[in-house]
Amino acid sequence: METNKIYQGDCLEVMKQIEDKSIDLVVTSPPYGLLRDYEGYTFDFEGIAKELFRIIKEGGIIVWVVGDGVVNGSETGDSFRQALYFKEIVLICMIL
Repeated sequence: METNKIYQGDCLEVMKQIEDKSIDLVVTSPPYGLLRDYEGYTFDFEGIAKELFRIIKEGGIIVWVVGDGVVNGSETGDSFRQALYFKEIVLICMIL
């Protein structure tokens, strides 16, 4: 892929074209669970998280901005589950 060029497409498909460990910084604000209507769009969180860790350089940074919906007066916990999954991926990467 060329640098300094904007690519439009499904992020999971576009990331598959990026070399391993070639990105310094990712800043993203993915879908916020049930907070908005995404008109049928599905969000493959685990697939995206795995691709992010594949493309990010050693010492690189992933900024993941997400919020929780509230259902029956209680937060959904989506952001916590995502944070725990990222932590799990980091441990797996450290073992490999």
